[in-house]
Amino acid sequence: METINIKLLKKFEKMYDLDTTNELMENAISNVGIKEASKNKRVINKHDFIFNEQIEIKNITNQKQSGRCWLFAALNMARPKVIKELNLESFEFSQTYLYFYDNIEKTNLFLDMIIKTKDLDINSREVINVLKFKTDDGGYFEYFKALIDKYGIVPKNVMAESFNSENSSDMFERVEEIIKKYAMDIRRAKGQEEIENLKEECLYKAYNIFVKCIGKPVEKFDFEYLDKDKKYHIEKDLSPKDFYKKYVGDFYENKIRLINDPRERNPYGRVFVNPEVKNIVEMDGLKGLNVPMEEMKKALLKSLKDGIPSWFACDVLKSSDRKTGIMDLGIYNYEKTLTKVGEFTKADRLDMRESVATHAMNITGVKTKNGDIKTWKVENSWGEKNGDKGIFSMTDSWFDKYSYEIIIDKKYVSEFYLKGFDKEEIVYSPYDAFCLILGKVK
Repeated sequence: METINIKLLKKFEKMYDLDTTNELMENAISNVGIKEASKNKRVINKHDFIFNEQIEIKNITNQKQSGRCWLFAALNMARPKVIKELNLESFEFSQTYLYFYDNIEKTNLFLDMIIKTKDLDINSREVINVLKFKTDDGGYFEYFKALIDKYGIVPKNVMAESFNSENSSDMFERVEEIIKKYAMDIRRAKGQEEIENLKEECLYKAYNIFVKCIGKPVEKFDFEYLDKDKKYHIEKDLSPKDFYKKYVGDFYENKIRLINDPRERNPYGRVFVNPEVKNIVEMDGLKGLNVPMEEMKKALLKSLKDGIPSWFACDVLKSSDRKTGIMDLGIYNYEKTLTKVGEFTKADRLDMRESVATHAMNITGVKTKNGDIKTWKVENSWGEKNGDKGIFSMTDSWFDKYSYEIIIDKKYVSEFYLKGFDKEEIVYSPYDAFCLILGKVK
């Protein structure tokens, strides 16, 4: 292979200068940047944010400068149910209550993995992989389900946001320093008693930080609210598990994870397991039934008809504009302003880590025309200043290319694919793209 030299660069220069539009694009990009210079206004104007099948959204949540999208989206799934059943104007669950427990559980899990690998070479692939895991914002719907089953759930006014729950970087920087220090101490420890003492000491220090930064989780509370008719209600001395059982009930039961992994080596109709992707030691990890996108969409449409939103994970960083709230493959004319990419399949993008799931939101509506899906209504958790007062519009072609999983009631999935749960599970490599953690976008 020829090295970079003046002759090669001159060749490129001549090729560049032959296309007269390059200079025009060069000036535009240097003045306003790649995205603004490439933004396709015609595509933006096609999105009217009108959907013929939709679930009413009362108030948009805001995860602020944190990566808690998975938690917000999971909690938002049940909000329409509570609002309807209690005749409320609006309602929000406490994200902070579960956030506290998520972080202390992740700290415990990290230390547990350190203990299990303490005798391996510190430069081994297994230890390096453990050290990549740390207490942070990222997660999945299954993390949420494990948390509410163990700790219950509470209304937001019972445990509100704090500065650090909304701006988590400084908190995690301090926690990481402590858990990494104790990880090294554990690797050097001689006996089981010393290991257990170090683990508990580290857990207390993490607990200390989380209480100061997030708050101490509530154990009992009075649930008070005014309904739409301004009638006052109160139920006294509830525990978080009492509230979960009475007001959420079995809403989150029978939900399964459908994934779309189009790589040829990973067949549809089979369950894939990520045993190491979890936030609580006693979790089994993630399990996903691999299905084609068409099966995902059929299930989504059935769910929407019943008024039930669906949690989904996608690569929100691709072909989407945060300000306008538009997710459309044509929103940026990169191939005209820059250069053509060429054929790059979803499967290859996954293997190359060029595109992976980075963010979770809820699908709450759809626009169809002559039986064809045009756009999906998406409830985000970035506040009302983005999109149409917090609502995003996603084309069906974008959903095909950049969505990777949904959480949905199994009753909406065809029996043909559900048979996959009766077959032997396939375990993902811990280094696979489907084992990366959501929550990178803030």
